[in-house]
Amino acid sequence: MINVRLATLADTAAITEIHKSDVPQWERIGADGSSIPTPYESLSLFERWQHGGPWLSIETCAVHLHRLLAGAGIALVAEIDGEVLAEAEVYENDEMPPYGHYLDLAVIAVRSDRQREGLGTALINYIIDMARLMKCERVTVTNAAARDFYVAHRFRHVRSGHAIRFSAQEGRAMYQATQLTDRSYETIKGWHMPLGRYNSSHQEWDRLFPQQWAAGIPELINIGSAQVKLSVAGQNAILAVRDSDEIDSQPGDGRLVCWSPKPLSMPLFTAIRDWAHRNGYRHLVSYVMDNDASLLPQDIQHLNYTQEFFELVL
Repeated sequence: MINVRLATLADTAAITEIHKSDVPQWERIGADGSSIPTPYESLSLFERWQHGGPWLSIETCAVHLHRLLAGAGIALVAEIDGEVLAEAEVYENDEMPPYGHYLDLAVIAVRSDRQREGLGTALINYIIDMARLMKCERVTVTNAAARDFYVAHRFRHVRSGHAIRFSAQEGRAMYQATQLTDRSYETIKGWHMPLGRYNSSHQEWDRLFPQQWAAGIPELINIGSAQVKLSVAGQNAILAVRDSDEIDSQPGDGRLVCWSPKPLSMPLFTAIRDWAHRNGYRHLVSYVMDNDASLLPQDIQHLNYTQEFFELVL
């Protein structure tokens, strides 16, 4: 009998074991970029994080879970006979159509030795019921890697997107730029998210301020970042840019996320490039849905990274 319930801090160790079970080998990245097999116990918190995020050590998982329990998102666990064997995390979002009010499934993980026992299905069914109670319009998966699993649960593919890279350059744009001080999700609730949809709007917003989630790890705290309010040609926007840590990133690259109450416009895009140029960035890396790609200028470089967006309309 599978029981699904809200997670608590007491589940931290079990959740860590679930995610650790999916790591085939523990490694350390050498100075030359090579992978060196290393015992788990010998890895630093950051090196464990590099294997897949905060879930890979009890210390960082506890901080992450506390953030969710405090209202950033919702964490669920599935158990059999009181043993926690699977975990899921969802974020409630409000955006402009076609997204609307939705619940996004950000994480679902089953302990590797307990696959195909219905734990994932139990979590999905619980999330769908929860979304209906919350009066959401849909349940979404921003990056549906296991697409057959979602199709089997009546999700359908509705759009795709890909990563882009473009130069920061001086542009003819009249705009104002001020530092963002309001850290509440209410700041961008109901807005578009035209650039940077690697995850749902709420989850990307929650990543902006590492002091709140990085568990004091210097390598995460000290990543250069900026959060800026832009006003250009009657359009407001919020930009979040952090130094890119992608494998193929180059010095001067920044990872961009953008929210605005209006769709992306050329004056806004020109202002973004100009702001980046004035603040020392050489290139910006972001993510755009395929149906918005036509709004971008011709000199944009399209990268190989793609994601598929699935949804279940309620």
